[in-house]
Amino acid sequence: MISKRYLSNPWLICIPILLIFLLDVFLLGKNQPLSDGIRYWKTADDILEGFKMTPVLNGYLLVNGPLYPLILAFFKGIGFSVKACIYLNAFFLYIGFTFFFKTITQFVSLTKGIVATYVLVFIDPFLFYWGAKLYSEPLAILWVSLLLYYSLQLFNNPKSNAIFKVSAILTFLILTRVIFAYVTVVFLVIGLIGMIFFKQEFYKKLSKLGILSLLFCLPYLIFTYSITNKVFYWSSNGGLLLYWTTSPHEEDMGEWHTLQINHDHFAARYNTFSGLDSLYLRNVNEIIINKINNNHKAFAESLKGKNILETDDALKEKALSNIKEYPKAFMKNWILNTGRLLVGIPHAIYHKPPFSPLFTLLNTVKSSFLICFLFTCVVLFLGRPIVQNLYLFWILILLMIYLGGQSLLSVQSQRFMLPIYPLILFFITVVLNDFMRIKKNNF
Repeated sequence: MISKRYLSNPWLICIPILLIFLLDVFLLGKNQPLSDGIRYWKTADDILEGFKMTPVLNGYLLVNGPLYPLILAFFKGIGFSVKACIYLNAFFLYIGFTFFFKTITQFVSLTKGIVATYVLVFIDPFLFYWGAKLYSEPLAILWVSLLLYYSLQLFNNPKSNAIFKVSAILTFLILTRVIFAYVTVVFLVIGLIGMIFFKQEFYKKLSKLGILSLLFCLPYLIFTYSITNKVFYWSSNGGLLLYWTTSPHEEDMGEWHTLQINHDHFAARYNTFSGLDSLYLRNVNEIIINKINNNHKAFAESLKGKNILETDDALKEKALSNIKEYPKAFMKNWILNTGRLLVGIPHAIYHKPPFSPLFTLLNTVKSSFLICFLFTCVVLFLGRPIVQNLYLFWILILLMIYLGGQSLLSVQSQRFMLPIYPLILFFITVVLNDFMRIKKNNF
């Protein structure tokens, strides 16, 4: 029989999550960095060497958010191997999901909280794929879950001083995934406008939260200014993302590619997991990839010899030029990006293992249900006076800004949904629970 102590302790209830992800890393983790992990591991090396061998503008620090490479540098410096560092992901996710559980059980029953938490764990099978690599998504999930927990105190208690905690957590999130810097700027603007027109405490808190978070980021912004001579410079990756979103070529569909001519490592990964004839795929993919390469070859070659800052500037300039010359292509790519982000399609026109047709179908059905639930809950929530739950309104603002901003950038896959799944599942669970409770009371 389960003891009352177990049932009352969130850390014990969620311990299976830790075991699941420790097993995930044990089975799938490699003792070598792969894909984006190569970039993070190399940046950790550069940090430990003080950028003596690789200057900042020739490395990857400005491509990443700086926080995850800094964490890797610390653990690498004390002797952790690659796989030992990957095991950190299991602890990030365990702590994050436990705080999610602690937050949601303040709104729903213990049973519903457990169900919602474990749905969150398994909502995207690729969390187990990326969670077994040197990727920053588990760390971002941790910060978002902490943001949920501590912002509840901030928006539900008029006298709360949790704003410094929430601002610090948001700062860590920004430095992990820099898109949240722009999310912060947008909700800061919303807060300032709201203060002018509505003069409510909620908008005042939004403004303070945005200002404090950006102030806490000043050391990093001062550092990037010293390197780039650019004010408010967060990352050198934005130009490449925007370049692909604005690409007028039909074969691209607005999706991110490497821009490394004759080498697209996503298209190059063939394996039997696809369940289709690999030789056929090779032949079809080769035709499509050659077409993509030829479309971008001249521009890619013009970037040779440029450092990452110069490359980023050239990409942004080309992207803005594409928007002016091909506005319809940009709008079409934006729609395709939105579909790829929300429901997982369309993928690249060429086949990208390990995305088998069956997996793609199942993922699209699952994602479609999730997004329908989200939109339904948004309608249900907005149909009632928002002032009844300003905390949920704050979560909705974060969601809408993030989804809108991310859809504007070239979306490779639903990987970009991972950091905000806690927000989505929380919003859906709480709104539906309130709706069912009100409906039951009316009867």
